Amino acid sequence: MGSRFGGDKQIAPFGAQGHFLFEYACFDAMRAGFEKVFVITRPVMQDQIRLQLEKWMHPNRFEILLQEQTRPKPWGTAHALHFLAGHWDGPFLVLNADDYYGKAIAERCMNLLRNNVQAAALVYELAPTLSPYGPVARGLCQVEGSKLLGIEEVLRIQQVGEYIQDEQQRILDPDALISMNAWLLPNSFLPLLIEKVQEFLTEHAHNETAEVYLPKVIHALIQEVKIELNISVMPAEWFGITYAADMEQAQEQILRLESSQYASDFTQWI
Repeated sequence: MGSRFGGDKQIAPFGAQGHFLFEYACFDAMRAGFEKVFVITRPVMQDQIRLQLEKWMHPNRFEILLQEQTRPKPWGTAHALHFLAGHWDGPFLVLNADDYYGKAIAERCMNLLRNNVQAAALVYELAPTLSPYGPVARGLCQVEGSKLLGIEEVLRIQQVGEYIQDEQQRILDPDALISMNAWLLPNSFLPLLIEKVQEFLTEHAHNETAEVYLPKVIHALIQEVKIELNISVMPAEWFGITYAADMEQAQEQILRLESSQYASDFTQWI
């Protein structure tokens, strides 16, 4: 629910055929050799998503999971992901539906898996992920060698003159590695996630606004030495939609990609 965007940006139409932004990630996954896509959504959106995906994806290639909840505001990204448990028994790639990550991310995951890496943070450099229309929040990665040591949620990051600053007026390195919620995770992560989500729901049962975020859960599990993630730095192909004003540039970027990397009519995923 895009409060700053002002609508359901995950199902905004893009490109010549009106694809959803996350369909380009689905198409990249098909080309890279993925087996299936799971879309986790709130209940009112599933029919529209299903109709759209059925235009080019065989029903066996996708499954829509509902983020069931007892209050109007969603409980957050970690809560959404925990509904995957019981539906998949292998490693998986997690992506936001309102971001474009680039075709390399699906290919990178397959390469990592071929090298016996099933847990990785797929990270980007900070500067290309900023919005010219307002501040953004990013997960600042603490890295040692090839390992992720932790994630700090940094709020209100924006370009101020020649510097990048956060809400505390700290100056951030343009090359700082940040998480855009792109993760390669093993199936063994899901029981750990369920435990953290249940703890959070119990503690915040009567809170109408609290959310449990996937990066915070991953950070906690790293500190508890229950999970270890490699760092994999992605090329600067990411763009997203934070504000309504971001839409025009995102639409232009998709049209350029359709002239080079994607056909406007996707081939069938059978």
